[in-house]
Amino acid sequence: MLLPLLEIQELKVHIPLKSGLFGRKYSFVKAIDGVDFSIYENETFGLVGESGCGKSTTGKAIMRLIDPTSGKVSFEGKDISRLSRKEMRNVYKDIQLIFQDPYASLNPRKTAGDIIEEPMIINTTMSPEERKYRVQELLEVVGLNAYHSTRYPHEFSGGQRQRIGIARALALNPKLLIADEAVSALDVSVQSQVLNLLRQLQHERGLTYLFISHDLSVVKHISDRIGVMYLGRIVEQGSKKSIYKNPLHPYTQALLSAAPSINRTNERERIVLMGDLPNPINPPKGCPFHPRCFAKKTECESASPQFRNVGDEHYVACHLYN
Repeated sequence: MLLPLLEIQELKVHIPLKSGLFGRKYSFVKAIDGVDFSIYENETFGLVGESGCGKSTTGKAIMRLIDPTSGKVSFEGKDISRLSRKEMRNVYKDIQLIFQDPYASLNPRKTAGDIIEEPMIINTTMSPEERKYRVQELLEVVGLNAYHSTRYPHEFSGGQRQRIGIARALALNPKLLIADEAVSALDVSVQSQVLNLLRQLQHERGLTYLFISHDLSVVKHISDRIGVMYLGRIVEQGSKKSIYKNPLHPYTQALLSAAPSINRTNERERIVLMGDLPNPINPPKGCPFHPRCFAKKTECESASPQFRNVGDEHYVACHLYN
């Protein structure tokens, strides 16, 4: 049986809210409220949903940039969710993060070469000459030139800065890359270049991706399987083909109906969701989507739907499919 490279089980991140002189906890923001998914080697798993649903928090919790409240994160069969910061340093060699903002994630006081070299200084015993050669190699891998190593971040375009971020993430030969809105800050033409680069690197290096995005067209282009997230939970999960051809959850149907299409024959009837995303401090009882759902039933207001397989590894959490 093929074991997943990364497995998430009942992951929760509840952020405490404090008030008063002594910082008394009075409530929690349920940023992630029980997330389950697995990613297999050489696969791209797309995590999609509107802003505030918990996508980026999930990526940060996997990397332990935010400590999970409960749940389990397993990498290569080992639970990493309770490791110390020192123990996590060994894990970071195999899991790297590509940040959303290609400028804010780069130190403006360091050159591109220094930024890419830094992980090697901290985590390897490579000599300065070996590191310099590796930096030049990585710059060329991501479509830049060796002479770019002496330039500072402000001297690059947005797409070039994101390429530097990718080169830094590749410095330690990781097995898993978490791309957190990695192309959302880029122009459309540059987005396609970076996406094609990521696919090429995956093919050449056997990389595995967790690709986080709110852009459905981008997720469709790069993903093998997709998880649709709403208010801290995954409400639908399946292969790219099954999600786009046969969306089951009303939220997924609404998202896909809003995606622009150049093919009129494939256009979906527009579904307009009423109201805003509920407050994660006090989420609705029952199904979290029911206040905005156009197909809700009476039981949706009181009973939480089970996340079930409805066939061909297509999972959905909705009372319509009981």
